[in-house]
Amino acid sequence: MRRFTKAKHHSSAFTLVELIVVLVILAVLAAMLVPALTGYIRKARKNRILTNADNARVACQAIMTELYGLGPGAMSNTTGDATGGGSGGDVRWDAKFNRPDSADYEWGNKVLELMDRTRDNEPYILVFGVGNSNPECNMSLTEQYTVYYVAYVESKNSPAIFYVNGEWIYTYPRDNTSIMKEVMFGSYSCRNTIVKDGVKIPLQLYVVSTYSNGNFWTGGANTLQGHAEPYFNG
Repeated sequence: MRRFTKAKHHSSAFTLVELIVVLVILAVLAAMLVPALTGYIRKARKNRILTNADNARVACQAIMTELYGLGPGAMSNTTGDATGGGSGGDVRWDAKFNRPDSADYEWGNKVLELMDRTRDNEPYILVFGVGNSNPECNMSLTEQYTVYYVAYVESKNSPAIFYVNGEWIYTYPRDNTSIMKEVMFGSYSCRNTIVKDGVKIPLQLYVVSTYSNGNFWTGGANTLQGHAEPYFNG
């Protein structure tokens, strides 16, 4: 007589305990990877901002070189000074202080064009500084057209980055008097003076873009100080 035997069936499903173990392992791995990925994303973001900021520096220097080629007194400014505003005050190339048909507005546009930007997507804040042309500062013509300083904020939620002494930093330079301070040149006081290789360089500032008509240096979260480390928490 032929005997029939029941085939044994082995279940391949996970037990509840096994599933819990797998989930715990995945949670541990995620806890280890998330901080590393977050750090990588922040570093990549900073590198992108640094690249854009340096492109802005190159664009500003290119436009100042163009102005240099036009000869002494060619620096455009809102006061109509032949010195280009070097005797005091910021030279405004931004849209906040100028009409679209003004020469100052157009010089700002030239900087943005070299950055592949327009007034519609300009940096939140872009300010650069060259050697001050006040006679008491004793700066050569070449120094008056050389970019020694840049302050750059990509967007409202981006950190500020500063080009000073030949390098980029994220800390607010005015907080460190060994980097930037007020210096007397004869009877003329230049608040924005940087120190490069032991030499004091008084700055004449050019404003390409700002967030408002107010003080873009200090006074709130939207200023350069507010966007600088350690003030910025974005």
